[in-house]
Order: sequence, then C-alpha cells, then structure tokens
Amino acid sequence: MKKDFMSSMREKTSSLPTSLLSTEENIKSQIQILDQLRDLIPPLLEEEYNQLQQNILKHGVKDPLTVWETSSSVLQLDEENRPVYILLDGHNRYRISQQHKLDYRINLLRFTNLEEAKDYMIDFQLGRRNLSTEQIAYLRGLRYLQQKSIRGGNKTSTAELVDVSAVLGKEYGVSSRTIKRDGDFAAGLNKLNPEAKQQILSGKKKVARSSIEAMAKTELTESSGVAEAVFEPARRSHKRVGEERIKKIESLIRELAAGTLSRKTCEQIILKTNELLGLLQAK
Repeated sequence: MKKDFMSSMREKTSSLPTSLLSTEENIKSQIQILDQLRDLIPPLLEEEYNQLQQNILKHGVKDPLTVWETSSSVLQLDEENRPVYILLDGHNRYRISQQHKLDYRINLLRFTNLEEAKDYMIDFQLGRRNLSTEQIAYLRGLRYLQQKSIRGGNKTSTAELVDVSAVLGKEYGVSSRTIKRDGDFAAGLNKLNPEAKQQILSGKKKVARSSIEAMAKTELTESSGVAEAVFEPARRSHKRVGEERIKKIESLIRELAAGTLSRKTCEQIILKTNELLGLLQAK
C-alpha cells in the first residue's frame, strides 16, 4: 500500500541545525542542477516567469527550495562518496535568486537513489493545480515508463507480474488504457530535443498528440528526421496548405507502400501518414 505522500515526505525531510548557519550557506554554494530532473518540471510561459520574478523582487523568495542531499557514489559520479546537493524543486526561484543575488531558504530531502527522487518529483508536480492536460499526461506517462522499467528489470521478483497501468490508473482515477497512451506520449516527447519538448509542454507549439504517440512506437530518433515530420504540420497549420504538397506526400506514401515493407519503411509510412493528416486538418 502506498504511503500517504505528505507523511512519506515528512520522514525524508532533514532539518538543518538552526545554530549552524554556515552549514546551510555551504550547502547553498554546492547546489547542482541535473538536466534530467529539471526537465521533469513543466516549463513556465514567459509571462508566468516574468510575473514570478516581479513577485520575488517585491516580496522575496517566500517558499523554500527543495534539495536532495545525496552522494557522488549514489549518482555514480565517482566512488569517493562525497556529499552532493541536487535541486529538486524551485528551479525558477533559484535562477531568479542567483541573477539578483537574493537569499532563500532550503529544505533537504534524502532518497535512496535517482529513481526514488524522480518518483517524488513526478508526484509533487502532479499535485499542483495549474498543469495543462499535456503536462499531466506527460508526467503520468513518465511515472508509467519508470515503474515498468523498475519492475521489468527485477526478473527474480513477482513484482513484474503487476499490471502497472492498472495500478497507476486506479491511483490517478483514469483507465489503464489512458496510462498506456500517456506512456507513449512521454516516450515520444523524449525523442525530441529538450527545447522542442518544452515548447510542446508549454503550449507554444501545437502538435497532434497522435503524432507524438506514434513516435514512441518507432526506433527512429530526432536526427533521423522524426522531429521534422512531427513539427511540419504544426508549422503549416498557420497558413494555407497547397494541394501540391499534399499530393507529393500521397505519392511518397504510395511509393513506399508499393516497395518492400521492411520495418524502416513501415515507420516512414507511419510518419508520413501522420504528416499528411496534419496537413489535411490544417486546410
């Protein structure tokens, strides 16, 4: 049975000694950011970031930053077991504080490993109220992929027999099918570069979710032209699409289908079909 989230966090919280202010300042000077953890946090829109900055400049940093107290051996950086402090929550506040040389408070948490820290971050983000539908789907999908990976790697345990999608679906109040689609959505987004992924999650780029989910079922990467195929409909949706472009893609699909249907060819057909659907919807 999963522990109550807040109870679990209280157990993991490490209070800083109030008499050792130098210790807290020392920790602040060593805070590091891991891209793979930072990217779990849905990005703020430009106007949201500007508003946050104005509030902080006026009232200061009210909420403490959450920091994971771990070691270099846990993160597999080296075998020295030296202390390492990783920022988990408050990346925007930290950036603003650094830029304007403002003070802030910190809360320390301890986790056994990186996967446990990720699990905490995903749960914490899902507990916020201002997430878009895409951001919620992405976070649930990450949780699904992570749990599948953990259970799948434990071949000596019966844990792998658990239906992860059903368990998470019950936890989040959705169907197991929705959780699996969320997993495809997250896997597809993770094939894009961080900037492109953040643009979609922030709502700056509008891309058909079916196109992103289709990417999860291919072995192609962004360098193979996947991103171009996904973003093409989004770029063209803001202007009239010529019949010549549509006919060219239709012709290419027929040509691919007429040849030998290898795995790579089928993947190309799927991508081009999704591109064609995007163009037709934009007309």
